[in-house]
Amino acid sequence: MATTARTRKTAAKAATEDTTSEAATEANSAPAAPDAAPLEPPHVDEAPEPPAPSPYVTPTEVIPDEENLSDVILDDATGQPPADVDTVFVPLTPFGSTLQCTVRLVERTFLGPHRNPVTRLLQPKGAVVSEGIAARIRERLDAQAARTSSK
Repeated sequence: MATTARTRKTAAKAATEDTTSEAATEANSAPAAPDAAPLEPPHVDEAPEPPAPSPYVTPTEVIPDEENLSDVILDDATGQPPADVDTVFVPLTPFGSTLQCTVRLVERTFLGPHRNPVTRLLQPKGAVVSEGIAARIRERLDAQAARTSSK
């Protein structure tokens, strides 16, 4: 009985070797891919046109935190605080909720451990800002005007 089992195993092993060698022969007889590139170049689309420049000046929507706020906000053209706080921001459209800055606002502050004087841009002229940002800057301008008038 041991010889019968061994004979069956040997026959099964020989059969699997035959099917494996047939598959290898078929793979070798299949046509191989060419080593050269195709003769025609690939189709490349033209680059799209760049978008038109925006007619709006980008706003600086970030206002420094309370500890880095400056006490002096100036109109960059005159070097003085804005004369009329109410005309600093005007509505962009008659019924819109965005406002446009009419002057270039800068603030003088002191930064760093040695309190170095720095003039930084607060809002560029023509910047379109939300009502909340405009209200915060207006409050600072009103407080500044109240301090200068009380001196």
